Amino acid sequence: MLGRSSTCQIVLPIDIVSSYHAQLIRDGQGNLFLIDQNSTNGTFVNGQRLPPGKLYQIQPGSDVWFSNQGVRLVFNPDDAGFGSGGGFDPSGSGQTKPIKSLSEELQKKSEVVIGRAEESDIVLKSNIVSRRHAVVERKKNQTIVIRDLDSANGTFVNGKRITSATVITENDVILIGRFKLSLQGAATDLSGEIAIRVTSIAKKFGNGKYGLHTSTFDIRSNSLLAIMGPSGCGKSTLLKAMNGASPVTEGTVHVCGLELYANYDYLKTQIGYVPQDDIVHKELTVDQSLRYAARIRMPHKSDEMIDQRIQKVLEDLNISHIRHSFVGEISGGQRKRVSIAVEILNEPMILFLDEPTSPLDPQTIEDFLGSLRKLSEQGTTVVLVTHKPEDLNYVNDVMFLAEGGHITYYGKVNQYLSYFEVDDTVKVYSSLSGNRSQKWIDKYKIHNGSKKQSDNVTTKKLQHNTKINYFSQYWWLTMRYFTIKLNDRKNTLLMLAQALLIPLLICLIYDRLELSILFLMSVSAIWFGTNNAAREIVGELPIYARERMYNLGIFPYLFSKVTVLGAFAAVQSFIFVLILAFRFASAKEPDLSQWNSISGAYFWMFGLSLVATLYGLMLSAITSNTEKVMTLVPIALLPQIMLAGVLAKITNVLVEWLSYFTISRWGTEGFSLIQKNIDKMNPVMSANGELSSVYQKSDAAEFLRSQFHETAYKDFFGGYKNHLSPDILALLILALSFILVITLALKSKDSIK
Repeated sequence: MLGRSSTCQIVLPIDIVSSYHAQLIRDGQGNLFLIDQNSTNGTFVNGQRLPPGKLYQIQPGSDVWFSNQGVRLVFNPDDAGFGSGGGFDPSGSGQTKPIKSLSEELQKKSEVVIGRAEESDIVLKSNIVSRRHAVVERKKNQTIVIRDLDSANGTFVNGKRITSATVITENDVILIGRFKLSLQGAATDLSGEIAIRVTSIAKKFGNGKYGLHTSTFDIRSNSLLAIMGPSGCGKSTLLKAMNGASPVTEGTVHVCGLELYANYDYLKTQIGYVPQDDIVHKELTVDQSLRYAARIRMPHKSDEMIDQRIQKVLEDLNISHIRHSFVGEISGGQRKRVSIAVEILNEPMILFLDEPTSPLDPQTIEDFLGSLRKLSEQGTTVVLVTHKPEDLNYVNDVMFLAEGGHITYYGKVNQYLSYFEVDDTVKVYSSLSGNRSQKWIDKYKIHNGSKKQSDNVTTKKLQHNTKINYFSQYWWLTMRYFTIKLNDRKNTLLMLAQALLIPLLICLIYDRLELSILFLMSVSAIWFGTNNAAREIVGELPIYARERMYNLGIFPYLFSKVTVLGAFAAVQSFIFVLILAFRFASAKEPDLSQWNSISGAYFWMFGLSLVATLYGLMLSAITSNTEKVMTLVPIALLPQIMLAGVLAKITNVLVEWLSYFTISRWGTEGFSLIQKNIDKMNPVMSANGELSSVYQKSDAAEFLRSQFHETAYKDFFGGYKNHLSPDILALLILALSFILVITLALKSKDSIK
């Protein structure tokens, strides 16, 4: 790219040169082309002004000027390599020589190594291809198999990642990095294909309404496309249809020549997607955000490769200076760039962005969109949804949608005003609302009639069979979550302060070891676990949804939460029990109760906190925002208090059975069995006939049991009523139930079913 902007590869700091004036491209045969980027003062070749956006082949001796006798561009034919067949790769992969044919190599030798290293038999120059990526072997029985050589980004056959030696035939498609290979013919670079080909797609919702009406169009590679239109016209729906986040109900989508849904396991590694909400944690630094994202999405990458890639994306997006800043402390525009940095770590061929400039002020928009343009020039096709007319100054093409999901214009950005017969973008928006839009819907159909496809195009079911390294994901998710908690010092200290303040209050209120203390321990454990976990899923739904769409496993995600929250619960339980044990370690009077088992009480409280953590995560998973879950938490905790059998005696079978579904019911009973003796106030008749009350030792479990409907309890538990085993079993059943609900709730949030 040539222009006045500092993001151009060739910078011309002259006022008559536009920020992004022109682009030079060399094709696979070494031919050199020039494209004017809708510059203000024009690009001239041999005295003729080039039409904006059109390829013009440069020949040795061509006279090229920017702004007609303003700035001259001189080529040296010996250096430029005109028609040399040098195999220039516009994606920036660095492919400098023709790629050998797989079939030809197999005729010479029985084993063909594919990789980035020069000593490979078939060299694929791309950073996302490993040095020794895969090997193709011809067996003695003439069967041909392919094996992945533990590559960082995997080897795919017919869109599915292979994990062992796989037999291939002439009809099979091999996908490595950005390259497509087969037994017949040479490898091809997918980045040179049409980026997206949409054929007769439509999106129909469950209520019968269409979010998108039948559309067919192509998006060229290495372009920067803006999708615009009134609110509710289907811009985001179209974006999600093209990236697989919300599959279409009719038609087909091809990405780089491959059917999206049939090849999704491969293509999702080549697609970046930044939704409207930030997909980075505010409690992490920029470097930590990128490093953990790389570890979760690219588990096979070495530390050195990750360091190099992080440095590269930070430089490309002009955010190297905030590398060690916390995400929560940087500006909205910088956060958006960090989200983009996460998505381009694995060098996707296509980057989708939903309203990326919404949080930006005008001062930062130019630099931000300049970064996007730089990405497109380096080989990434960028598609963004926007509502800001000024964004169109930086894009190549624009698509306008009318209300109801109808395309009304798709073409060069410098032609849409004349197409709509207006002089500013605001009037375009006005003409695409209500009944006025029908004129433009009909006009687009007439102008694009040749692109209509038959109505019987069917949509293939999306294939989603990613092989997930569960342990690697669990490890890095856990490490990331620990880092988030440790960085968020204020909330972490508040969590620990609860475990200090509540037992201190108990010590101030109670002089003796009563059943109420065991009940408060149970309720406190439930409060710790539930409160700690209630915001942890719903508070990061955009991050979860994007990582889940890429490759995130539900169980590594869930148990990373349980591990970290469990560690905090262990500390809270230790502080809580230690304070109470110190206070009630010995009774003031010999005939009254004292603390029986410190270790038993600690482990029981810790176990209750773990079950309550799952309870809180369940509440978090079934809600859609933090306000709702914090409203739900008190409601969910009330039954734990009311049905424990301490505040009020339970006198009927129905309420007794309801109590079996609460954690506090079993938690309080467990504490009573561990403690054995408590102090209970009993009425005593004095010698003179006066009735008074005194504290006496009582069996805690028997006293608690007397608070429930006796017949139901005896019938249900029989001879196990004085053992912990029913309580442990009940808590395990509750925990498994919570895990099941969490799993189903998280799956229901999947954009890809």
